Amino acid sequence: MQSPFDLKNPVATALDRTAVHLAMLLACVAYFFVLWHSGVSSLLAGSGLFILLLLSLTLLEKRTLKRRDRALRERIGGAIALDSLLMMPGTQACERVCLLLCDTLDARPLGGAQMRYAGETWLVRCAQCLPGSSAGEGDVLSAHRARIQTQCDRCVLVSTGGFTPAATRASEWMDPPVRLIPGRQLALLAGRQHPATDEEIARRVHRQRTPFSWQRIRALALSPGKLRRYLLCAALLAMLYLLMDSPVSLVFALASFLLAMRCAQENRRRFRL
Repeated sequence: MQSPFDLKNPVATALDRTAVHLAMLLACVAYFFVLWHSGVSSLLAGSGLFILLLLSLTLLEKRTLKRRDRALRERIGGAIALDSLLMMPGTQACERVCLLLCDTLDARPLGGAQMRYAGETWLVRCAQCLPGSSAGEGDVLSAHRARIQTQCDRCVLVSTGGFTPAATRASEWMDPPVRLIPGRQLALLAGRQHPATDEEIARRVHRQRTPFSWQRIRALALSPGKLRRYLLCAALLAMLYLLMDSPVSLVFALASFLLAMRCAQENRRRFRL
């Protein structure tokens, strides 16, 4: 984690720090000079106050940077934990979440994604949702059925994404209610337990800064869901050309139609056995 000064080049950093320190020193000396009207006494007292303020600001900056560094590591560690849960088999993901909840709540693990907490046996289930998606009422019902089958007292359903309003209503309707933990709260718990290391942060930053490859751009542009959009766009542009006699609309209509044809060919080739 860097301070605002360190975000610049070394020369600008040194000039900024020198200017700020000089302004602080002059302000401290001027303050005592207004009080005492003595140059030597004001210089000594102002220098002492400047040193005290400089040490206080340095300590505050270190504490702020340390707190921000901790928050960054927890956030990235939580995101890495959610990604790993998404790729695990269902049973293994439930057991991993159960161990995480046991460490957080100081509960006793019982095996089989079960734990003993507050005098009750809890079953832990995990809904593995893709980023941007949410678990539905079917996941809540499945967790409740698993609780009945395993004869546990209560059930907690953890999602790597969010929960739909229908899922929230279904969890409150169950008897006993199913405890829901969304992915945001799960990432916070996982990040506190396992903050990211320097190597994990560097790998994640490198992956985020990697530009789109040509294959990925081509796959997104020629995906099956884009065919109808290209055809609709071509039809609207053709109508605009007929109404306004605009050559630009005709060019874009032809381009959209060609993209639609290319998308259809790519999809037929993709699903050919």
